[in-house]
Amino acid sequence: MEPFIISFWHDPPLNLDRYRELAECGFTLAAVHAQTPAEGKQALELCAQVGLKAMIIDPRITQAVGSPAGWEELVQQAAADYRGHPALWGYYITDEPGAAQFSQLARIHCLLRQVDPAAVPYINLFPNYASSAQLGTVSYREHVRRFIDLVQPLYLSYDHYAFFEDHEFSIYFENLEIARAEALHAGIPFWQIILSCALFNYRDPTPADLRYGVYTTLAYGGKALAYYTYWTADGYSFREGPLNKFGDRTPLYGVIQQLNLEMQHLGPWLNGLISTRVRHWPDAPIGAQVLDDGGIIVEISGGEFVIGEFRDTLGLPWIMVTNRSREHSAWVTIKLRTPYTEISEVARSTGELRPIARDQGTRAAAPLADGMVVQFWLAPADGRLVRLSAKE
Repeated sequence: MEPFIISFWHDPPLNLDRYRELAECGFTLAAVHAQTPAEGKQALELCAQVGLKAMIIDPRITQAVGSPAGWEELVQQAAADYRGHPALWGYYITDEPGAAQFSQLARIHCLLRQVDPAAVPYINLFPNYASSAQLGTVSYREHVRRFIDLVQPLYLSYDHYAFFEDHEFSIYFENLEIARAEALHAGIPFWQIILSCALFNYRDPTPADLRYGVYTTLAYGGKALAYYTYWTADGYSFREGPLNKFGDRTPLYGVIQQLNLEMQHLGPWLNGLISTRVRHWPDAPIGAQVLDDGGIIVEISGGEFVIGEFRDTLGLPWIMVTNRSREHSAWVTIKLRTPYTEISEVARSTGELRPIARDQGTRAAAPLADGMVVQFWLAPADGRLVRLSAKE
C-alpha cells in the first residue's frame, strides 16, 4: 500500500539530525528550499538517509511562473539536476495563483511532466475565503474548475486556516465540499494544508484544533495533508509552531507527531478507498448536507459528527466517523442498514484491522434483522475508520 503524504512548510536546516527529527515526527514528504542545485541534492540525500521523499522548491521553477525569457530552459535545467533521484517526489511550482496565471502554470506543468514523468509538479490553491480579486473568478468553485481544466494537475491542493483569536470561519466545510467534489470529478486526489502555528490574528492552535483539521480532511476523502508551519519563522509575527524559531521542540511537536503516526497507519487504507458520500449530524454547516437515509448509516446519536462513507476495490463499504466537537467526547450510537454482518476498525497504533471494541473488550456491534447497531466513544475531534464485511 502507498504511504500517506504528510508534509509541511518552512523546512529545517540541511543537516542529518534535523532530517531525522522530521522522520521521527512522522512526516513522509519534506518540502525543501534549494537556493542552489547543491542544496537541493544535499536535501535529497538527507531524505534518502532517513526514509523521506522530497519536494524540491527551486527558484528556477518558481521564477518561470512570471514567464521570463528562456523560462523553458530554466525549468529543464532544474529537472535535469534532480530527476532520477530515488528520494525525489516532485517539484513545487507556486502558491495561491490567480486564474490569470493558470495558462502559464499549465505550460510549466506540462513541461515538467515531459522532462521528468516520474515526478509530481505541485501547485497550491487559495482557500474559499480569498477575494474575487485574488481568485480571478467570481466564484471559488469556478476558480478550482478552471485550474483543473487548464493545468490538469495530479493533485488538488489548497490551504484553509479557519481559527482566529475572536472568531472562526463558517465556510470551512464548504471548502472541503468543493475540493472533494471537484477532485472526484477529475479523478485526482486532494489535500488540505492546516495551520500549526499562530501568526497575525490567527490563534495558537490547540491539540483539538489540529486533530479536527486532520480527521475532517480524512472523513472527506483527503489523500494528503500538510501543516503550515513546521519551523517557526523569525518574522511576520509567527509564534510557536512545532519547532520554535530557535529550533527547540514545543508541545505541538508531540501533538503533530501522534497525529502523523496515526495517519501513517490509517492512510494506506484510505489511499485505496473512494469517497462516496459525506454527511453531518445533527445539523449541516454552510455548503454541507445533513444526514439522510440514503446511505449505510440511517441514524446516529450521542454528539455532533462528520460521517464519510467509502468503498474499496472489492466493493466493501467503509465509514469514517469524526467527532465535530473540539470540547466534548461523544458516546456514538450508529444504526446501519446493511447486509454485511461484521465490522472492523483500523488500529491507529499498528494499521491492522481488528474487531471494533466499545471499551474494556466489550463487543461494540449488535445484529439487527436488517443491519446492525454499533456503539463506541470518540474523543473530542477524533475519528474512527471502520470496514463492513461478511454478507449473510
